[in-house]
Amino acid sequence: MTEDKTKFAKLELKEEGFVTNGDNNKGRILGNGVIGNESSFNIKNVLLVEGLKHNLISISQLCDKGFKVMLEPNNCFICDAYGSIVLIGKRVNNTYQLDLHHASFSIHCLLTKEDDTWL
Repeated sequence: MTEDKTKFAKLELKEEGFVTNGDNNKGRILGNGVIGNESSFNIKNVLLVEGLKHNLISISQLCDKGFKVMLEPNNCFICDAYGSIVLIGKRVNNTYQLDLHHASFSIHCLLTKEDDTWL
């Protein structure tokens, strides 16, 4: 999910409720859409969330879509169905930050799932 409307290739604006972050702050869902483009990697059902300070991605949703996620003490790797690495992340404190500048596709935002209690 993201707060930046410019990241979407397609966006349907509609209020859909709220998401609750780990610090118990809530963000209003303003719509959802597709990040990326038709000729390259894209992710559907990305939420547009008011007040979000960081783009977030859901590992479980990536796995549901056929990606393989490997977590190591200092790095993470996201591979496509063929085993090719599409994203690399570096661990900073207790989060993995993805290096989108060296991604194998043109994308600047990823996704997470709506949940009224915890993300």
